Amino acid sequence: MLSLVLAAQLLAAAPAQLTIDVQPEGVEVKVDGKKSGHSGKPIVLKLKAGKHVVRLSHKGDSHEEEVSLKAGEKKTYQWAFEGTKTGTPPTDESPAPTNE
Repeated sequence: MLSLVLAAQLLAAAPAQLTIDVQPEGVEVKVDGKKSGHSGKPIVLKLKAGKHVVRLSHKGDSHEEEVSLKAGEKKTYQWAFEGTKTGTPPTDESPAPTNE
């Protein structure tokens, strides 16, 4: 029984993992007011469970959002500034037939 209690306490204290993936390259990323890096490749952070503020800044534009994390959770946060080119999503639709 004691091992169950210890396991529950360890899980509750386990950090969460937040992966931040934003576009375009060069976006400044801050979490809870602290600089966490720049976009270009995903930023992986270990954080305490709870609410965290993600702030993104790029060429005079910014976006801020609150992200909630549970102990031991792995979450990915994605954002793209308007006008950012991203790949075309795959589709199951066939091209329309042509009358040639």
